[in-house]
Amino acid sequence: MSYGTKDAIIGRKEKEMSTSPYSLDLREKVIKFLSLGNSQRLASQVFNISKTTVSTWFVRYKKDGNYAPKKRLGAQPKIEISKFTKYVEDHPNSTTALIGKHFSMTANGARYWLKKLAFSYKKKPLPTWKQAKTNEINTKKL
Repeated sequence: MSYGTKDAIIGRKEKEMSTSPYSLDLREKVIKFLSLGNSQRLASQVFNISKTTVSTWFVRYKKDGNYAPKKRLGAQPKIEISKFTKYVEDHPNSTTALIGKHFSMTANGARYWLKKLAFSYKKKPLPTWKQAKTNEINTKKL
């Protein structure tokens, strides 16, 4: 029984896995190549992509007349962004723990959304005793 070459068993190192879709330009070239009468197997070898990918594009092209990548929905946010934004604007001195508690999430979740929505936090001034110590140190050096 033959299982193929050693490289095929270990895995192809030349091809890197990617989560982003192939470019529209490449898809167009593959479809044109297939329309000229070439086989899907040859197209996959010429363009260095999987035969399954070529087949999927060609079937979709014949069925729908479209070879563009499908829209990826991904995870949908579980908060209403408008309510979150309004709350943060109405409560500018609120901590991430309080924001998280209000929206039933962790403080890290609140920080994530604050960063994603381009909110920056205002740094609190040093307590007076730390400021005094810093000033004393600075005067001693002079």
